[in-house]
Amino acid sequence: MLMDIITIDGPAGAGKSTVSKELARRLGYLYLDTGAMYRAVAWAARHKGIIDIRQKEGLSGLCKDLKLEFRGNCIFLNGRDVSPLIRTPEIDRLSSAVSKVPVVREYLTKIQRELGSRGNIVAEGRDMGTVVFPQAAHKVFLTASLEERARRRKRQLEAQGKKIRYEEVLAQIEARDREDSTRSIAPLRAAPDSVIIDSSHLTIEQVLEKIAMCLKEYK
Repeated sequence: MLMDIITIDGPAGAGKSTVSKELARRLGYLYLDTGAMYRAVAWAARHKGIIDIRQKEGLSGLCKDLKLEFRGNCIFLNGRDVSPLIRTPEIDRLSSAVSKVPVVREYLTKIQRELGSRGNIVAEGRDMGTVVFPQAAHKVFLTASLEERARRRKRQLEAQGKKIRYEEVLAQIEARDREDSTRSIAPLRAAPDSVIIDSSHLTIEQVLEKIAMCLKEYK
């Protein structure tokens, strides 16, 4: 059992990133943003003109040429900080499609496990507790109502200067949920031994308190 790995999975807009970053900061752990890794690959594919993500050969060659690394909370692709470039609705949709491609998932899972082998990480994603680190001692599945997640994502996009209708965001998240939960490879689901936390009516601090209680109870 991997004692020094905490996995936090859940659907889009549940608050995973904020909670995971703060938890990692408080513990002095590495924050592993696996969603950013898939977004970075999606951005690279778009940048290289790989329009059809079913092009296995093209994506295989792309992955071989990529060097992904985290510096603080930023993700670098071949030495370039792509953090501000991957948080768009287009890349969000494309990353969901890219995540279904076996060659991409195998490539990123290998990197994630290599990082996890160093210990002391908070791994955020959609299959951290079920596929990447199934033996992690501490697993959290963070969720929230569809409506609340849409409101949060709308506020996030507006803070970035992007104007978008609530109904549009709601439809995007609903579609992403459907794609993530029905894909044949590593579908979004809570690990049987995970602690499920509904953050719909909780503050970030309250979510962190619940996670802290779970960690103490395990000890």
